[in-house]
Amino acid sequence: MKKILLFLPLILLLAVVLFLVMQLKSSDNIPPSENWQGKPFPEFMARSLLDVNATLHKESLPKEPFILNVWASWCTWCIKEFPILLSMQQQGVKIVGLTYVDRPDDAKQALQRWGNPFLFVIDDAQHNVLNQTLNISSAPTSYLIDKNGVIRYQQKGYNPHFEQDFMPRLNQLKAEQ
Repeated sequence: MKKILLFLPLILLLAVVLFLVMQLKSSDNIPPSENWQGKPFPEFMARSLLDVNATLHKESLPKEPFILNVWASWCTWCIKEFPILLSMQQQGVKIVGLTYVDRPDDAKQALQRWGNPFLFVIDDAQHNVLNQTLNISSAPTSYLIDKNGVIRYQQKGYNPHFEQDFMPRLNQLKAEQ
């Protein structure tokens, strides 16, 4: 009996670790304060990263289903996600970028280095209003937005199966048009 009691702390520790690992593995485990599914994309006004004369706002967004991808030049997971986004762009998917805590020059250099999968890039660095409104705490984060500007799906973090997760949902939204 005493031998079993010696292993009890180890068993409890393993149970806690297993619980935490299972929570981290769930890609849909988004805190309620960050869950935008079913809500309209917020109003915003920000600069365009690649066109210094352009001011972007909610009306600038595509009027068809599209993906908004939050990324940063310093983000190693974003670098891994770019080839997937470029592949999706080649398939005709509309993708809008949103910089996350990034210097504009660094973001521009990253697009030159990795390729540019975006219709346009919202540069939120100056005021950080859109990132704060969406309560974004890390990159990459992606949103699937329907033709009416409603967020229908969101994913936080890198997902090697990004294309397989988003394409069926995107095609379903396109079929609803």
